[in-house]
Amino acid sequence: MARGGHHGGGFHGGGHHFSGGSFHGGGFGGGSFHSGGYHGGGYYGGGFDGDSEDTIVSIAVLVLVGLGYFGYSVAMGYVPGMNLINLGIFIVSAFFYYLSLKEHDRITGIYNLNYRTMGFAKVQVWKADYKNYAPGDSASDKVSWAAKSGNKYRIAFYDRDFGEENIRKVKELIKRTPKIIWMRSIVWLIIGIISGISTLFFYEVVIPYFEHMEMTDEAFAFIDELVFYLPAGVTLLCAISCYVLVLVRDNLLHKCALRIVEDNNAAFERMLTEGSIASMLSKKWYYNNCPNCGSDAKKDMRFCNHCGSSLEVNDISKEQVGAVHRISAEAENNGEKPEIIRHTD
Repeated sequence: MARGGHHGGGFHGGGHHFSGGSFHGGGFGGGSFHSGGYHGGGYYGGGFDGDSEDTIVSIAVLVLVGLGYFGYSVAMGYVPGMNLINLGIFIVSAFFYYLSLKEHDRITGIYNLNYRTMGFAKVQVWKADYKNYAPGDSASDKVSWAAKSGNKYRIAFYDRDFGEENIRKVKELIKRTPKIIWMRSIVWLIIGIISGISTLFFYEVVIPYFEHMEMTDEAFAFIDELVFYLPAGVTLLCAISCYVLVLVRDNLLHKCALRIVEDNNAAFERMLTEGSIASMLSKKWYYNNCPNCGSDAKKDMRFCNHCGSSLEVNDISKEQVGAVHRISAEAENNGEKPEIIRHTD
């Protein structure tokens, strides 16, 4: 049957059917490849017994030869469901998968946000090293940081002071954004691999259903090409989606890191302020009894419960020691300012 033509009842013939003859003949399964230099010669007989560098070179040569032979087989029509066009699509897909997977380790921390285990390892999500940025170009809370331009960042879940809060904010980010953004890259890779393998038989299984349908030559020609290239197209789409989502995740996490750093710095400043206020309060003295109405005053009271008068002592030198008290436990520190420590290890 000719591709795209009507034959005795309106049937069509697909243009990408695999003949199968050459693939099983001497070119691939014959003796030249198996009995030549690779089996009886240097690569099999002793190439892998040398040092590690020779081994790497040997493996590289074998891989290149294998890829070259596979490309030749595709070009000659020896591989079912494959031609040079969809082979090129698979090569482009592999490149995008490579770009995606080499970045995957940076964000694996978001898939196990369990604070109880964070302190045992430096679990974090990050992009780039903070030391490459000047303080004016980035914001930092001493542990987490984010560049002010670009999307470089680090969110530390192991932070002893703010780790639990950092985890909460990243969880909120994940919850309010589409789930597909946070799907693991390996899932996209698996889908791509399945689609790539299916190209070996997909066309031969699907196209017969369309060959027996009545349709115009133009419609069948379109479906014929669509069915043949569909597995390669799905693989490429998954690969590009995987890479684009890496960029989207980095953009979202960078914005989250900026907010985390700002909030953590504000919280630390608040801790310092509260500590300063506590230190100032610890220096003040208060009456045990209201100087206005004589009512007993509890140890944590600054004003009388009965008349509302202030219990603060204006001049401690004129008062008896047993008649006054300090309001806070910091009295034991002789009014020294409490030390606020930021853990950065």
